[in-house]
Amino acid sequence: MHSTKNIGTINKDTQPYHTEEQPIMLQSLVTMWLRFGTAIFPPTIHPMIVHFPIALLYLTLLIEIIGFLIPRQDRFFDRAGFWALTLSLLAIVSAAAAGMISEQFVKWTPATLPILYAHQRDAVLTGVFALGAWFVRWFAHFPTVGRQQSLWSIWHTGRGRQSLLDTILVIAAVIMVSLTGTLGGSMVYNHGVGVSHVTRIKPKI
Repeated sequence: MHSTKNIGTINKDTQPYHTEEQPIMLQSLVTMWLRFGTAIFPPTIHPMIVHFPIALLYLTLLIEIIGFLIPRQDRFFDRAGFWALTLSLLAIVSAAAAGMISEQFVKWTPATLPILYAHQRDAVLTGVFALGAWFVRWFAHFPTVGRQQSLWSIWHTGRGRQSLLDTILVIAAVIMVSLTGTLGGSMVYNHGVGVSHVTRIKPKI
């Protein structure tokens, strides 16, 4: 049976989000999301979906490597990589939003807060690198054949082409998501965050 000695009312001073320190518009958005999210989602919402960005980013990198090693005239791997990267971005945003909710159900300590902040920092960098790779893909046009763009390309615009730069950015995103996951695992396995420190009382958001 897990220890419940640390279960109790959330102390606002130990929570990762102090909305009064944020710009007014951001304050409103964050507060609204936390009130909505903590009311309808369980404390485990973050671990329920966090594996999707990890798996999708690794899949994107695998597709890009295969695309370089096995070039195809129909550029199938370019297309597959672009959509895998797009899904990765959506998963990153979803996992981050879920993380904000799950954090409200945890009693944070001086030992775990620095790990959480590093976890958040690396998650943001993961998103930045993935978004950078997506924009590189979006603005990299396929060669035109006469006056016709590649027929399968994104919305027939010729966009989405794989390049060395976007692959480098995807590699950076994979490295950062791996570090993010390592820190998340450290909080759970080394400090019991979300296991022995989960509070059963609704956050006062």
